[in-house]
Amino acid sequence: MAGAIRSATETGVTPLEAWQALQGSQVSVMMTEELREKAKIAFQREEVVFLHHVVAVAFPALPTLNAARKALRQGRVLVDGVVKKQHDALAPVPGSILLAHLGAVDSILPQVEGLLQAWNSKSERPEARIYLIQSDPVAGWAVVNKPCGMHCKPCGFNTGLVTLEGYLPALVEPPLTGTHCRCPRVCHRLDFRVCGPVLVATAEETMRRLKASFEHRKVKKEYRAIVCGRVGEPGSHWSISAPVEGADATTEIQVLSVVRCPHFDFLSELKLIPVTGRHHQLRQHCALLLGAPIVNEERPLFQAAAEAWQRRTGSALPPYHVRGGGNLFLQAVGITFPGDDDDAVTTTVEVSVSSRFERLLRTSQRAFEEGWRSTRDGRTVQLSVDGKTVGVVWGAGRAAGSS
Repeated sequence: MAGAIRSATETGVTPLEAWQALQGSQVSVMMTEELREKAKIAFQREEVVFLHHVVAVAFPALPTLNAARKALRQGRVLVDGVVKKQHDALAPVPGSILLAHLGAVDSILPQVEGLLQAWNSKSERPEARIYLIQSDPVAGWAVVNKPCGMHCKPCGFNTGLVTLEGYLPALVEPPLTGTHCRCPRVCHRLDFRVCGPVLVATAEETMRRLKASFEHRKVKKEYRAIVCGRVGEPGSHWSISAPVEGADATTEIQVLSVVRCPHFDFLSELKLIPVTGRHHQLRQHCALLLGAPIVNEERPLFQAAAEAWQRRTGSALPPYHVRGGGNLFLQAVGITFPGDDDDAVTTTVEVSVSSRFERLLRTSQRAFEEGWRSTRDGRTVQLSVDGKTVGVVWGAGRAAGSS
């Protein structure tokens, strides 16, 4: 059990060794009318309650219907000593004893510590590395930095790739209390092209609580973005709302700074807070509502901003230009979440904004002042004081002196 584990720091073992040392356990629960009613309420059942409904509320380590069904299929749940694998088995009668084999650890990526070291050796920039930002082993959570170019967890299309979740046993130690997860679990998604803090659960009870906090919008995330164009004066702030993939979506916006740009006339640094958490919400709201796509946005979404850009500026959307190496200029910089069963107590974890942001703003302003401009055919040219061309960079590339 996780409660018997001492902190890895105190014992001198690594987080990976601590996860590998965990053993499975057996937990028993007596079936009662109260447990049946709890299952009915949790899964909105009118009369018929199945065994997997009861298992999902009786055992914190099996918090979802999928987890409960999987445990039944694997023969890890017994009722009065008899293995029950049927998916349509009814809830047992009061007085029955449910026993579940829990706590086994999922297979851990071979050589995960070496893979982690190899990834982190590719860059000295903090935002490009996988590292532990903050953790609370007693409460069973941690916050880890996810680099861009990495998925948070496995899903249908990336099963062959190493995701952030695969590296976590080498970074995050098991919880000191509660029922440990089968491995550290990412609690929310962060776009493949976006870096920043990601909340991780190591205890099943904490995982359920944090999932509920996300569902009830009690978790606040903050982002930084540099967008093409000028959307307001520095210090101005407002919110925008528009559906994303058919669901309501709201984003709070604050303009932090505005500089001149050879390609888009202006660049704006924005503070973005998604009130809702829709897929690609910030990127779509910036492009389609503000008419100010994020710098290095994917071409289809950049081009889709043309109508909103025309409406905002009265001119056509400039040609596509790659800046600062091609990475998307969107970064998660902070996350705030409720404490243990107490919404009044919150924890905020923040990271520094990448130095890439300040460098792009600085070099963009300098290139503009030096006379560099983009033409409608995608060329970047340098103009003299009298407006004559004195230098040309062919194609929609980077102006001289730009990052």
